[in-house]
Amino acid sequence: MNSQTLKNDQLTICSVSYSSASLLKLNLTLTREINSAPAFHWLIVDNNNDFQHHEPDGVQKTDRFIQGDPCVNQGELRGSYHHAQALNKAVKLVTTRYLMVIDPDFFIFQRNWIEELLEYMSKNGLSFFGAPYYPDLTWKRRYFPTVSCMIIDLAKVSKSKLDFTPELDEYHVLFNYPTGKLMAILMGKIPNEVAHVDHSVLSEIIWVILRNRWIAEPLSNRFPKRFYPNVNVSRDTGFKIQNVYGTGRSNDKIEMLKPSYVNDLFTKKDVFFMNLFAWMYYMLVPENFSIYPKQCGYSTPARFKDFGLYDVRGQLGWEEYFWNNKPFAMHLKGGTRKFEDIGYDKLQEILFQLAGKTL
Repeated sequence: MNSQTLKNDQLTICSVSYSSASLLKLNLTLTREINSAPAFHWLIVDNNNDFQHHEPDGVQKTDRFIQGDPCVNQGELRGSYHHAQALNKAVKLVTTRYLMVIDPDFFIFQRNWIEELLEYMSKNGLSFFGAPYYPDLTWKRRYFPTVSCMIIDLAKVSKSKLDFTPELDEYHVLFNYPTGKLMAILMGKIPNEVAHVDHSVLSEIIWVILRNRWIAEPLSNRFPKRFYPNVNVSRDTGFKIQNVYGTGRSNDKIEMLKPSYVNDLFTKKDVFFMNLFAWMYYMLVPENFSIYPKQCGYSTPARFKDFGLYDVRGQLGWEEYFWNNKPFAMHLKGGTRKFEDIGYDKLQEILFQLAGKTL
């Protein structure tokens, strides 16, 4: 895909800012420093008046800032709902073929990644490309890009079907119900506080909760290092999109970056019986009870340090992602707090070292 082609297949990068001005400044600067592709722009939803009086460095005339609306949800988990609300607002304004949703603290440092990724998506007919949740976040859903980094081909995916709203409140309300009350809901006796929720959604959540109560929790008590309750259950921002387009749910093609993670199911051990145990675990334990992803190749044991780069995962505990067997991106685990711990100058130094640039 040359520059002329890219002009006809532009990219809109969408980010939501909440006390993220410095991170966005660095992300904007880095992205434009290492990409020669001209036809992309940034759409930033300001959820916290971060840019009420100024715009960060790196902004160009084609970039756009909009104010986020006050959060409709005022529950304990309103942060996720406010984030999703901002993304839903932004999507309506996108007119380019490609949409990329990226967190301010998710940094891609491979040179010319925009042109290469869009060419790759077009050539391989991908509808979605991005970064999955890290496998050690066992409660998060697997096998689909997250809103930390997700690229969507809007020529293949209708904007009207992109709803980032989570169902965290619904899950947590039902989670606190006794089993008898959950069974009653399945039989049609629905309490007023969840009467607004679609019955199919209630049923899906209830069966997940019951599965965990009846099977996962007893297993986790008996084998605490091999089973955890609430594995692969998250209904956080963007999960509805996975419900529509996830693996086996549609014909849309999906591909993901590989997180740096040693999967015990596919790691050869020195002791025969440990290998046998891993094989038996893989064969006998269903995905929704397995603390390890069961797709071989979903992650990679490689590390940035293997390539002579800064040991992001080892030194800082942040997330390392690979594409085509090469270091590609990193995500600040802990977000703004971790950024404040290390400081802007040190983070910039690390990023430009990863990108192969001298300051």
